[in-house]
Amino acid sequence: MSIGQPTVDPAGAAAPGRGPEVLAILQAAANALDEVPGAVHQLGDEQEGELMTALLRLHGRSAQVTTVVAAEAVDRGVLLKSTAASTAQWIGQHVADGVPVEPKTVRMMAAVADKCRERKNTVITQALRDGSCSVESARTALHQADKVAPVIPTAGRDEVLGWFLQIDPSLGAAGLTLLTRQILARFAPEKLSKDDEKLEGTESLSWSTTPTGMTRLVAELSPANAAILKEAINAKSAPRPAKPTDTKDKSDAPGKAATEGAGRGARNERLEAGAEPVRDERSPGKRRADALMELVGAGARAATGDGVQASAATVLLTMDLQALLAGIGGATTTAGDMLDAGAARRFACTADLIPAVLGGPSQPLDVGRRERLATKAIRAAVILRDGGCTFPGCDRPPGFCEVHHVVPWWAGGHTSLADSALLCGRHHQTVHRRGYTADIRPDGVHWDLTPGRMPGHSTAAA
Repeated sequence: MSIGQPTVDPAGAAAPGRGPEVLAILQAAANALDEVPGAVHQLGDEQEGELMTALLRLHGRSAQVTTVVAAEAVDRGVLLKSTAASTAQWIGQHVADGVPVEPKTVRMMAAVADKCRERKNTVITQALRDGSCSVESARTALHQADKVAPVIPTAGRDEVLGWFLQIDPSLGAAGLTLLTRQILARFAPEKLSKDDEKLEGTESLSWSTTPTGMTRLVAELSPANAAILKEAINAKSAPRPAKPTDTKDKSDAPGKAATEGAGRGARNERLEAGAEPVRDERSPGKRRADALMELVGAGARAATGDGVQASAATVLLTMDLQALLAGIGGATTTAGDMLDAGAARRFACTADLIPAVLGGPSQPLDVGRRERLATKAIRAAVILRDGGCTFPGCDRPPGFCEVHHVVPWWAGGHTSLADSALLCGRHHQTVHRRGYTADIRPDGVHWDLTPGRMPGHSTAAA
């Protein structure tokens, strides 16, 4: 199937039309780009804005057209006549000297170009031709459509792809992925839960040293764990006003202000009456880094101190009442993240959670209390009794564990020693996803690993 509009002679002869003229214009435009840095100072303010608009149009549109051209070239056999072994190599061979293109960008365009050659993806091909879809969005839509199509067999592939193309382009790949999660949460919650369980198994964290001597952390987290991290960091990374220098007391000025204002965002002292707050000059990235280090420090102190761990981040989850009672569907955080039912149940045990359960026309029916979380005394007693993760075969120590409600709070459970068991993060998630339950006996916690036995758990969400 050829995606180009005009027909092409098999021998390679060009068909009549404006093709050669368009090529010459583009070559001239590419040469003109090289003159922009030396000529930009000659433009007025309004002209500079017009230049930026033109450059951004060229930047985005060229990626779309490059993908379409690559698909056309492969389709007509140009790649087979070259020395390239793949579409990505063929594109890479045409990268101009002095203007490098990231290999990952080339691979992305090649992957979408190959998909555009399939008749079932004509909707995406046309969107790229029209300029209504970025290459990144096209790649995400193609990938997500493969997840959604089996869930809604009554919808054709063109219709499913159309849903993704209707998403606001400014939301990018994140918006398309969120739509997939919302569809799965509604029509196939068990698939969303299983998919997230697989993602948890492939999580990673690595670090490397940059040329400046800094250490770069790279983390890939599942939606549930990412939500915990983002909520915790966001809660502690807001700009905080610092105490202004007191000109009346020199001993309380530069040194003390700098000491109190430095490091990990711990500038939470009260402003003196009538004093003007000083702007927090940390960048957003620095504030998030300070918040992360503050959380790590608090966790380390808890693990090496009395063993009592503070609660996790405060998380606001919104869930339909019927979905909660049936144990299916998903929950949405204030940041817009869609979590599967298993993650929501785990949050109900460990996070400083405010569950907004909705019924009827989005009416709040119940708001959880902070006392639902295990108190310091209860956690200490659970640690003394269990000694670590109670899941069969696990040896994780208390510092790696969370207090699990054997009868979940959303099923009428209580925060008590008789309803609590220590579980490491991985097994806590497993228990909630699969609906395992346990007996709390004088000699310890005895697990029943029969799926769906957890009170209030639905097998559809296992």
